This record gives sequence, structure tokens and C-alpha cells, in this order.
Amino acid sequence: MNWLILAVLVLAAVNLAFAALVVLLRVNNARRAKRLQARKLVWYPRIIALISDGSVPESLTALVEPQEQGDVVEIAWDIARRLRGTDRSRVEEFVTPLLQMLIPDLKARRPETRARALQVVTALGGAEYEETAVEFLDDPSPLVSLVAARALSQPSHALQIGQVLDRLDRYERWSQALTSSMLAEVGMDAAPAMRAHLDDNDRPTHARAAVARSLELLRDIEAASVAADQLEDADAELIAACLRLLSVVGTEAQAGAVRPLIDDDRFFVRGAAMTALGRLGSRDDATLIVGALDPDSPWVAIRATQALAALHATADLADLVSNGGLPAEAAIETLYGGAA
Repeated sequence: MNWLILAVLVLAAVNLAFAALVVLLRVNNARRAKRLQARKLVWYPRIIALISDGSVPESLTALVEPQEQGDVVEIAWDIARRLRGTDRSRVEEFVTPLLQMLIPDLKARRPETRARALQVVTALGGAEYEETAVEFLDDPSPLVSLVAARALSQPSHALQIGQVLDRLDRYERWSQALTSSMLAEVGMDAAPAMRAHLDDNDRPTHARAAVARSLELLRDIEAASVAADQLEDADAELIAACLRLLSVVGTEAQAGAVRPLIDDDRFFVRGAAMTALGRLGSRDDATLIVGALDPDSPWVAIRATQALAALHATADLADLVSNGGLPAEAAIETLYGGAA
């Protein structure tokens, strides 16, 4: 019985300790929020005035007290991320000397703390922190590595895009749409490196598929021949990504590489091939598309009828309507529902 009472008392003490810790954290957070709000009232007007008053940014930096540097950096970051061009540059000139106070956070054990600090210093510190971002691409945490990759995926860091491409396999678990849009942010200066990455069979296929999508977003015409060369790969994800790329930037020269895929066993590859052939092929390809229709696949039926519409094969669409079934429904939607 004594052991039971002792165990209950220990558990009660532990619960009280946790409760006290929660209260302490809440009090500290409330104090910090109150302090930050008070400093916002002072520093927001000062930083906003700096944008257009013609003063030297360093003179305002000199007014920042050591104990308020962290809050001032937070305030400057909140303002700068809404600005562009010279306005943002002036805020960055003001805050860059203060970023040294975030160095301890860059070495913190918690990945979230490192990621947040890295996001701020790379956004506000400009080229001075470019090498820092490159180093953090190999951080043990994929989150921190992705923050570094996003920081480098900017037009001003186009020369570093190869460093990001080399680590794409680290982001396989992240949304491919996120990765692709991140790479596309660099702009056309990164296109040659991305074409080379897409054409490299030694690279992971998931990464190459993401790059194909980036080139699609960039509408890189020179990527068409590279994409066509990948259509013989065994990976369905890569093939589908290259077909979507060809649908945007391809020409009739790549139609021959697309045609065999309209009979592919994988329905999404077959549908993507039909879409691409509708853009790249000729009126004669309508017969091939009709012959490859799967009456049991809504996805393929929709893609096939849209491809026929793109080829202006209205007679074939009319035949599908009269034959009934799922293809007929897709043809009616394409003809009268605005799908084409």
C-alpha cells in the first residue's frame, strides 16, 4: 500500500511540474508578445520611413539596442517580405548587420529553429549568405535542406542551381508540385542545367520527373527533344511528366516518339500520350486515338475525346456519340461542354 501511495504522490508531483511548466511558457510567450508589440510601435514607423526618406540605412541600424536586435530583425523580416526592388534593398541594408545574432539559431539542435533562422538570413542577407545556404543543403534535416534549396532557387542564385539539383532526391517525400515550382522560380537561366539533369539516366527518376515539370512551367522549347528521348524509359512517372512537357513545348518532330504510347498498358501514360498527340500530331492520328480507346476508362476516354477535338476530328467525335457508352459521354462533354 505504501508503494501505491508513493507512486500516486510521484505522479501528482510530475503533473504539477508539467502544469507549472505550461503556465511558465504561457507567461513567457505573453511577455514576449507584449514586448514585441511595443517595439513594433517604435520600429515599424522607423523602417517604413527609411524606405523613402533618403537617409543612410546604417544610421538607423546604429540605433538598435543589443537587447532588441532579435525583435527588430523579426519586424524587418515582416516588412521586407512584402516589398520588392529598391524598397526591399533598403530594408536589407538596414537589417543585414543585425543578422549575426541569428548565428546561434543556425546551430540549434531543433531543425525548426535552424530552418527559421536560415529562412531569415538568406532572405535578408542576400549574396553574403549564399554559401551558408549551400552548406545547409546537406543538413541532416530534410526540412532545413528544403529551406536552403528554396533560398537558392531564385534568379539571383541561378549559378547555384546545380547544387540544388544534386540534392533533389532528398525531397522525394515532398510534393512534386512544390519542388517543380521551386525550381521554376529560378527562371530560364536554370533551363540548361535542368535539361542536362532530365537527360541524365543516372539521376533518380522522381527527381527527373520534377525537373520535367519545371521545364513545362518555364515553357522551355529546347527541352522538347530531351523529353522525347526519355519516352523509352521504364518509369511511368517520368514518361508521363515528359509527355506533359511535350504537350506544351513539343512540335510535330516529336510526334513519332509519342505515338507508340497511346497503347500503353498504364492508363495515365496512355491518356497523357493522347493529349500530347492531339497537340503534336496530324489529322491522320485520329484513327490511332479512336483505336486505342478504352471503353472502361473515364480518364482515357476524356483525354481521347479532347485530343480528337484538338485535331479537329469532329467526324470521329460524332461517331463516338452514336456508338454510345462511356466514350459517347466524354465526346458529348467535349463537343458541348467546353472541355475542348
